[in-house]
Amino acid sequence: MNTPRKLLWYCGVLLGLAVAGCGHDDKLTPVHGQVFYHDQPLAGGTIVFTPDPERGGHGPLAYGEVGPDGRYTLHTGDTPGAVPGWHRITIAPVGQASTSDLPRKYSDPQQSGLLREIKADKIVEQDFHLE
Repeated sequence: MNTPRKLLWYCGVLLGLAVAGCGHDDKLTPVHGQVFYHDQPLAGGTIVFTPDPERGGHGPLAYGEVGPDGRYTLHTGDTPGAVPGWHRITIAPVGQASTSDLPRKYSDPQQSGLLREIKADKIVEQDFHLE
């Protein structure tokens, strides 16, 4: 599969999972944080928390827009928060400048190496320091 088709497929899968997550009955946990790349805030992008079934995670994915200051807040569908449990994290930059050289591995949940556990009934701050 060529790169544009692979990207479209990946985006379609993410959209499908997000839509499937709408109306989910699990209680969501508020999650926010900041993303840094080489000790500087990542200026824009998208962050996705995908439940990791290998570690018992299940349910819909959560996503957030990374602002110009690197800050994000997760949403599941239109509702703030993420399902509790283990998640694989992906981060994809948008724009130019120093974020354009963010390694592609961070946009693939199988290769990013980023994992986090979200615990129920707590406001969770999850910062990421990428190299």
